[in-house]
Amino acid sequence: MNQFGNMLRQERKERKMTLGDLARKLKLSVPYLSQIETGAKPVQDELVDTVIHELGLIGDDVNRIRRAAALSMSDYAIRLKSGASAEDRVLASTLASGFARLSHEKKEQLRRIMEDESRG
Repeated sequence: MNQFGNMLRQERKERKMTLGDLARKLKLSVPYLSQIETGAKPVQDELVDTVIHELGLIGDDVNRIRRAAALSMSDYAIRLKSGASAEDRVLASTLASGFARLSHEKKEQLRRIMEDESRG
């Protein structure tokens, strides 16, 4: 089980919802939701947003589930040095998974930061 699946299951159980209840709310099949909870299927950005909305998550809970999703996504990869901290892994995953949503200006800011860093 991955962190996102574990958190999703925890949120569902705290709300005393069955897998079927949550699947209907998220407009997913029960087997597919089960595979997400167990980590057999990857979580997609759109699903994270839907979960946040449908479960009414706010504040720290939103940050926690986004962080768990970022750590659980297998579609993105940023090569980190061995021994990278968990904080670095979360930041890299968050950047990779959210990169497409960044404005052109934000991407340019990141490019400049990275160029400055590579020059030392």
